Parts: sequence; structure tokens; C-alpha cells
Amino acid sequence: MLARAMMWPEGLMEIKMTIIYEKADGLIQASVAELPGAISLGADVEEARRNLDEAIEMVLEGNRLLAEDVAREKISSEEIAFRAA
Repeated sequence: MLARAMMWPEGLMEIKMTIIYEKADGLIQASVAELPGAISLGADVEEARRNLDEAIEMVLEGNRLLAEDVAREKISSEEIAFRAA
């Protein structure tokens, strides 16, 4: 399944992604298929899922900071909603 996004009335965007759960060294590993680097561990599926929220936030924030580090002249910016099949 590919990521899906939807705009909410408040202007917030919801993106739906696939979480993959795997056993790794006696723990459960959760990762987001569409977001490389978003990985967490937990004693069970529920803990791995809770820990994944922070991993997702860190990957998105890191990507935003990397994009800001590149020296270039900003012309404009906009928020988008997208759909993938």
C-alpha cells in the first residue's frame, strides 16, 4: 500500500502509511514502509507502535532541516495534499 493523504477542514493533512512489524532479537521492530529511517523497537507490538510516533517525527524534522540547509533563493512555498494509487 502506498502513502495516502487527505486534507481536513482545519487545513491539517492526514497521511496514511503502512507499518511493518517484524521480530528482531527478541523484540518487535516497527518500521514505516514509505518513510525510510522511521524505525522503532518494543517488547510487544503496542510498545513498538507507540515508540514509532517519535521516530516518524524525528525523520520528518530531520528532512525539513536538511532541506533548509541547502543554500538557494526561495521563490515561494505552498502546502499540498496528494493522493497515490
